Amino acid sequence: MSTATSRPQLEIRPAHENDANSLFEIFNEAVQDRLETFDADPRPMENHRLAIDAAERDPKHPILVADVRNWIAGWAALSPYDNRIALDDMGEVFICVRRSFRSYGVGRQLMRAVQEYAAGLGYRKLIGRILVENHEGLNLCRATGWREVGRHTAHARLHDGLHDVVLVEYIFPTAPAQQT
Repeated sequence: MSTATSRPQLEIRPAHENDANSLFEIFNEAVQDRLETFDADPRPMENHRLAIDAAERDPKHPILVADVRNWIAGWAALSPYDNRIALDDMGEVFICVRRSFRSYGVGRQLMRAVQEYAAGLGYRKLIGRILVENHEGLNLCRATGWREVGRHTAHARLHDGLHDVVLVEYIFPTAPAQQT
């Protein structure tokens, strides 16, 4: 039995090949819920294997998992925002949490881990796009220092029509400019 002092610890770590099935399950739950993703259809397992393989070869764009006793509670991906050189210090964040772990702080821990990881890599800014109906996602961003910067009207096409998307950003604090 778990007590306050023996509660299982959540470990945030880079995704490995054997995590692909969990990413597949969690992502496809999000598609079914129609709140966490712009995808209208589930993605095949192979997409998640390829994404993990790419992340393992590209440390600037990791996939992190929230692991509780070898059970993946959620995952976060840090993807390129844009391929142009002038924007290569910006990234886009995507977070997915397993239904049974929502409202337990898993998303918040993943977000903080992604922010810390990105800061260590010299990112200056992170961006996100969230369906306006995804109140949990918007609350997560507010709780972790993100701000809403705009809205795309009728932007994401899903099964039940067009949905508005909220644009959010997280700007890393910079050192004050030195005076000469």
